[in-house]
Amino acid sequence: MNKSNKILRKRPSHFWEKVREHIWLVFPFGIVAIVVILAIVNNKPQIFEPFEITTQGNPLPPLKAGVILAGKTFPNLGQKHIPEGERVTYNSNPPTSGSHYQIPAAWGIYSSNPPVDERLVHNLEHGGIIISYNPDLIKTEDLEKVKAQARELRAVNPRLIVVPRTSIDTAIALTAWGYLQKLQGYDSQAIKTFYDAHIARSPECQNGLCPI
Repeated sequence: MNKSNKILRKRPSHFWEKVREHIWLVFPFGIVAIVVILAIVNNKPQIFEPFEITTQGNPLPPLKAGVILAGKTFPNLGQKHIPEGERVTYNSNPPTSGSHYQIPAAWGIYSSNPPVDERLVHNLEHGGIIISYNPDLIKTEDLEKVKAQARELRAVNPRLIVVPRTSIDTAIALTAWGYLQKLQGYDSQAIKTFYDAHIARSPECQNGLCPI
């Protein structure tokens, strides 16, 4: 074997020796890159916080005749199921009753990508309360208070949705089946009063027991 062939055979070994010598310099940068990526992912705001429904709820006494409940009443537009994609004109903003899709929205706190009205109305029919907020009108600290109170109310009955809605003319709007109450800002007592009056009080609930 001539000298040139011997040199060619030695080159691969020399190459890998150099790689091994310098790999320790590259490895830490790879670790840093992974840590940065994970930090970005973990710090990304959560766009949906689900509330799990596992029971029909807690029994409630029948409402007494003549009791005035919190919120403004709106005529009942019915409970008809419509095909997915079909749109409905409601008699309030946000809506409080009317035709809707067969599948309701998931219960919980939405920070973006709100479900359409035709899905949310089905949640009202199932005894839920919806807290809509206008991101352009509500204070940041008030929004955090709304979310915190929703998490507290979840322990009583998690049939609750918090959702952004830019079309309302107030910071907050509370809806239940047939009822709407608007708030200029965060009011913990008003939210609790509305919730207590209307939770699990809808056409598909019987004395506080609602569909799962």
